[in-house]
Order: sequence, then structure tokens, then C-alpha cells
Amino acid sequence: MFIFRPSRTITVPLQALPIKLWPRLLSRSASSFVMAQCLFFLFSSFGWADSNRIDRIQKTKESMVTIRTELTRTMPKPHPRTVTYERTAAGLVIDPYGIIVTNTHTIIHAPFIFVLLRDGTKLPAKILFSSKNYDFSFLKIRPPYPLQSVQWADSSLVKIGDHIIAVRNSDYNGQSIMSAHIKRILKRRRFTNHDFLELDIDLTHGDSGGPILDDQGRLLGMIMAKRQSMPNSSIAIASNKIRQQYLQYKKNMP
Repeated sequence: MFIFRPSRTITVPLQALPIKLWPRLLSRSASSFVMAQCLFFLFSSFGWADSNRIDRIQKTKESMVTIRTELTRTMPKPHPRTVTYERTAAGLVIDPYGIIVTNTHTIIHAPFIFVLLRDGTKLPAKILFSSKNYDFSFLKIRPPYPLQSVQWADSSLVKIGDHIIAVRNSDYNGQSIMSAHIKRILKRRRFTNHDFLELDIDLTHGDSGGPILDDQGRLLGMIMAKRQSMPNSSIAIASNKIRQQYLQYKKNMP
């Protein structure tokens, strides 16, 4: 069925017209028809791509856990009482059998460290490794079932201006998803690969340890800190640094 547009819209089945008029009709309507088909497939593909991207991000979110440190003190004055201080951050499952990476600054000197799984299960954690040069540590828990581990991206391929996805874990916004870009690529030494990624987002309390993802939902980095001297600027540890240390740890495991 084709639509003609003279003075008003008329809808006429093609089969109802004389065959000798078909070539003229088709030539006039071909461009509109092709454009409509192109737009249909274009928007269909965008919708399919967005749906797949959301699915991949949701899958990565299943690799996120909450890190909670607890410190209990007795306050003698004015009335004796016990007070428990809590600090929360995000962590990422990098091994389905209970190895988690988080920022060192969120757990340092904490007498008790716990990991909260997505179903609310609270498990004690111990420190396996803490980096001397980078702000990340590996924790170990004993999960009641295999966990969803994060998929790695090659952070050495990142370029300035690349679009990324940040999953936050703040006390205010929960696990919210933000779109951001790479502002700068930072290196500790001249000949090293990417060490840190600077992002055009602000952080709030609890965001530390959250993942930075590429468009495929793979881990590009882990949120570390907000740059106090610059608005809309935060730093993430490049995923390759974390992955290299994790592979080295696994190699040296007894």
C-alpha cells in the first residue's frame, strides 16, 4: 500500500491501479519508501543496542558489593555507652569464589571488615593484599554460593574524550548509573601504561570502589577519589593495574 500526497492524502492499494501506472508511482515513492525503511532499521538497531548495553551494565552491577567497616568504642562520658562507627564503600567481585577489590583508604586500620552481598548476606572479610603504590586492596570472603565476577576491559586502549559509564554507590543515590567522559590519562612513571583515569564527574560519600565501565559493560577502572581542587573531576584506578596484580596474586597462591 502506497500513500500519494496531492492536495490531500489518499490511500490506494497498488493492486487497484493499472499496471502501466506502477513504474511512475514507484519512482515517485521510492525515495520516501527507502528513507522510511532506513529510519525503521536505524531506530530498531539503536533500541536493540541500548537494550543490550543496559543488560550488560545490569550484569556488571551484580558484581558490586558493599564494603562496611565497623569500629566499636566505649564512651565513658557523660553516660557510659558503646558506640559503633560505620563506614561504607563499594567493592567489585573479581573471583566468583570470594575475592573482592576495593579502595585501601576505605578499610585501612579498620578492626572489622564486612561485605554485604546483593541479597543482604553479611560476611566477614580479611585482607589478602594491599597495594603500596595504588589505592586498592583484595579482600577474601567465604560466600554461600559462587558470585558474579566482573568482566575486564583493556584500559590501555582508553583515549581522552572516550565515553564511559560510572556506577555509583553513595549513601544518597544508591547504585545509580552516570554517563561521563575521560578528561585525562595519568601515569606515575614515564614508561608505564595508564595508571589513573580522570573523569568529569563529582563523587559523594560511599562512591569509592565503584566501577567505571566501557560501552560493553566491562571494567575500565575503579573509582578512587574526588579532586578537591577541581569541580566535576574524579580519579579512577585503571583496570589493567588491578588485573595485573590479581593475576600475579593468583600465580603466587599456594
